[in-house]
Amino acid sequence: MCNLVIQTLAGTNIFLQRRKRFWLIPVLVLAGILLNSVGGASTTLVSLSRILYLSFFAVITYVVLKQVVFAARSATAESVFAALSGFLLIGYIGFFLFASIEVSMPGSFKGVSSDVTIMANDLFYYSFISILTVGYGDIVAVSWTARNASIFIDLMGAIYNLVFIARIVSDFSTKHRGV
Repeated sequence: MCNLVIQTLAGTNIFLQRRKRFWLIPVLVLAGILLNSVGGASTTLVSLSRILYLSFFAVITYVVLKQVVFAARSATAESVFAALSGFLLIGYIGFFLFASIEVSMPGSFKGVSSDVTIMANDLFYYSFISILTVGYGDIVAVSWTARNASIFIDLMGAIYNLVFIARIVSDFSTKHRGV
C-alpha cells in the first residue's frame, strides 16, 4: 500500500507540472488503484493491473529520461539524482515486464518461486541484478520471450549507464574540481 501512495504522489506531481501532455498518468494510477481494490485472484485483472503499472512506469521513465537528457548540459546534484532515478525506473520497468511474462507464460524463468509474492520478489531481484550486470545465475530466462526481454532491459540499463550517468557524473565532477 505504501508503494501505491508513493507512486500516486509521483504521478500526481508530474501531472501537475505538465497537465496537457501527461493527462494519462492520473488515469493509469486510478485504474491501478481500482484493480487492486477489486481484489480477487483473476488472472485477467492481475495481468491488466501489471500492464497498467508497466505503462505508468514507462510514462514516468520517459519524463525522467527527458529531464536527464536536457540536464546533461548543466550538472547539478539534482541532475545526478534524476539520472539515478531514471536508472531505478529502468529496473522497475524490467520487473513489471518480467512479471508479466512469467504470469502469462509460467516457467519462462528458471529459479523463481511458484508462490506469487515470492515470485515477484525474485523477478524484482532479477531485474536489478541484470541491469547492474552482476548476473549471479540463480535466476535464468529460459523462454524465447523472457530471454529477449532480458536482453532489452540489460541493453537499456547498460546504454543508460554509459551515456547519461557517465556524462552527468563527469560534468558534475569537472564542475566541482574547478577545471
